[in-house]
Amino acid sequence: MNMNGMNRNKECRKEEGWTLIEVLVAVVILCVGLLAVGTMQISAIRGNFMGGNTSIALTLAGQKMEDLFNMNYNHALLADSNTANNGDLSVITAANVDHEENVTDGGVVAAGGFYRRIWNIADTATPWPTMKQITVVVTWENNKHRVTISSMRRP
Repeated sequence: MNMNGMNRNKECRKEEGWTLIEVLVAVVILCVGLLAVGTMQISAIRGNFMGGNTSIALTLAGQKMEDLFNMNYNHALLADSNTANNGDLSVITAANVDHEENVTDGGVVAAGGFYRRIWNIADTATPWPTMKQITVVVTWENNKHRVTISSMRRP
């Protein structure tokens, strides 16, 4: 009986625990899962950064549009100083803009601002006389990204 009891204990010991291969497979599966989660986190961080910049750019464009609407109709910042861009006011090349400034994310005009804010004006006579079409474009990351808003202004 001692002999049978010993054999049973040996058989039980063989079935207890995990083999090295099972542990390695579990570690590989865990690593693949962690890498997938890490990649997803990086994408989420980039998406949040882009969303934050877009939100700030829209705010900066809206603020400039409000400023322009609160100015006298004949103010110098509402002048159509470059009529070459009147066909497409969303053009942002340096030679084709009416007005531009560099702006920080807090809205402060500064030479090293992260955002470039451009506003182009076109004086229109149709369909109503003496109207100004105003387009504000805010770009960032060296004009890689942009938001644009447009409106019409009458005297």
